[in-house]
Parts: sequence; structure tokens; C-alpha cells
Amino acid sequence: MTNTDVVAAGPPAVVEAPVTPVKAWDLWGPPLVAFLISRIGIVAVTAWSLTIDPRTHRPLVPKTWPGIEGLCLWDCGWFETIGLSGYAEAYQSNFFPLFPLLGRVVHEVTRLPMPISLVVVANIFGFLGLAGAYRLFRELEGPAVATAAIGLLVCWPFSFFQAAGYPESMMFASTAWAIYFAHKSRHLTAGTVLGLGILGRHLTVLGGASLLVAQLRERGPNPKKFLFNWSFLGLVLPFAIVSIYFVYLHFRFGDSMAWLHARDNWGDVAWWGLGTFFDPKANFEPQIRVYVILSIIPGIGAFALLRKRAWWTLAGYAIVLMLAIWSIGLAGLGRYTQACWPAFLPLAVFVTKREAFKGPIMAAFALVQGMLLYLFCHSYPIN
Repeated sequence: MTNTDVVAAGPPAVVEAPVTPVKAWDLWGPPLVAFLISRIGIVAVTAWSLTIDPRTHRPLVPKTWPGIEGLCLWDCGWFETIGLSGYAEAYQSNFFPLFPLLGRVVHEVTRLPMPISLVVVANIFGFLGLAGAYRLFRELEGPAVATAAIGLLVCWPFSFFQAAGYPESMMFASTAWAIYFAHKSRHLTAGTVLGLGILGRHLTVLGGASLLVAQLRERGPNPKKFLFNWSFLGLVLPFAIVSIYFVYLHFRFGDSMAWLHARDNWGDVAWWGLGTFFDPKANFEPQIRVYVILSIIPGIGAFALLRKRAWWTLAGYAIVLMLAIWSIGLAGLGRYTQACWPAFLPLAVFVTKREAFKGPIMAAFALVQGMLLYLFCHSYPIN
């Protein structure tokens, strides 16, 4: 063989390893397992606690299915009334329409009682939320961290609200999938999903901060490139969709902002924030102090998302949400912390690197959740 033959042969061909396709179970299995385990636990605790001690803080109608009906208390009663009778009074408009509407659909199709129908709807969206968050976490940090993140999330003390007759799970699902689609540069789909979520819970609009960050990271802050692009409509769509409700309120009550004015019906407590909390003259129920202390954890997680550039899109929603609920959401501070699902990604990275912490942290979260769930289903003011 001559030198010419060697040159002609060239370097050995590089054989690329085949790309292993992601199986459906890899994407849907872990969130399904987390969902089923958490829901079995929540329903079991609710049923058990109401069976051994049927007394409640407020008089309630005896329950045929306490494990499920015990999850439809407080605001769930408002959604039940709206779902069955519509908006009879303007002050009811503070409760947005999509959740009671879907509850009514399930009620009509299945003939299940309305409270159970609302719990069914909430849990469907609870699973979808876990699936969306898991998928995004998996792409950012891999399956081990993603699994730990949703495990921490379902154990979080206030995550039982994703199983209760509240639209919190709808907010969770819509923000998770909207931010996932924005991460994948599917901005019109992201805006549509977020807009539908706002029709369930108004604070979902804060997810728009992440959609904005995603587009800024993609096209930069140049006004021409940013505004004159079809993707920009993804930031407008949420407001266009929710405006349907405002138009309805205009014709129904003559006030398109009736939902905002309705908050006056609940008094000053509806606007309390940490500024009021630290006022020495303020008088709070004891659970508020628990809310504030526990909110430090997702608060740290939200700001920790700034540590990595890949997490910045999630940080937009998480930080804005925490600042909002610390400012004016004190009464629902506990309930809204479960909506700050991106904040559990940095915590999951931490415990994945330190396996000894994972079990104790999850167990502590779950124990506190069980205590709060006991108070909630016995009609104490955990709402």
C-alpha cells in the first residue's frame, strides 16, 4: 500500500450513537405516580379524619362521601353556587367562570353532585399541571431532578389545594404548559393556554411574565424585532381571551370590572400584605403567621432561579408571583405558594445532590400538609 492509498482512505468514519426516543411513560409516568400517591393520601386523610371526628368548626351538611366532599369547602361553595345558578350578584364575579363552568359540564354529563364534580375537575387539572411541570423540569435538568421536583411539590404543605374544589390546579396546569410552550418557542400556543387559565383564576395572568422573558431571550429587546413578529401576539392573546369575561360582565352588570370592584365586598383583609403583617397594631389569626413563615421556602426558590440562565424563563413567573402575594395576598398566602411551582426546581437540584436530605424534607412537608388538610376539611379558616 502506497502513501497515496493512505491519504485517499481518509480518517475513519465517525459513527453517531442512535438517538433513543423518549417513551410516553418517561414523560407521563412519573407525574402519574406522584399524582396517584398524593391523591390517595389526601382522600384517605380527609375521609379518615372526618370519620373519626365528624365535628367541624362551622356547621356543615353531613357527607355521604367525606373523603371527596370534604375537599369542597370555603370557596368551593361559591363555585358550586355559580356553577348551578350562574352569576346572580355582581360580587360573585370575583370568582372567575371557567372552573364552575367545567364543573357544571361534569355534573350534567355524569350526574355526579356538583361538589364532587368540582373536585373531579380540579384533580384532572392537577395531574395535567404535574405533567407539564415535569416535562419542563426534565428538559432543563434531567429526569432525576424533575422527579424530585414534583415529589417535593406534591408534598408541599398547601398542595392539597390542587386536589380540592378550587381552581388552583387550573392555574398550575395553565402556567406549567404555557411556560413549557414558550420554552419551546410555541408562543401563540403559550398565550392561548395562559388566557384560558386566567378564565379560571385571575392570578394566572402573572404567568405572562415568563412568556415575556422567553420572547426577550429569543429575540432581544430591540423594539422592531420584538414587536413586529407574529410571536408577539402570544403576549396579547391572554388579555384578548380574558376580555370575553369582561364583556359578559359589562352586559350582565353594566360593569366590565365588576370582578375587581367585588373585592371590596370582602373588606380590607382582601388586600393585606406583609406591610400590614408587620404592623404592630394589626390583629391576625394564627394561621397567617404559619403562611408567612412557610412562604420563605418558595420565596428563596423563586429567586434562586436567577442563578442559571436556563432557568430565567421560569424565574419571571415565580418571582412576580411571590412579590404579588407578599404584597396583597396575605389572606391566601399559603394557598398561592403551591402555585409557585417553578420555585421547587432549585430545591430539587439541592436535594438530588444531597440524597440524605430528600426523604426528611419530603416527610416534613407531607406531615405539615396533613395537619393543614385536617384543619381545612374540618372547616377551620385554611383557605
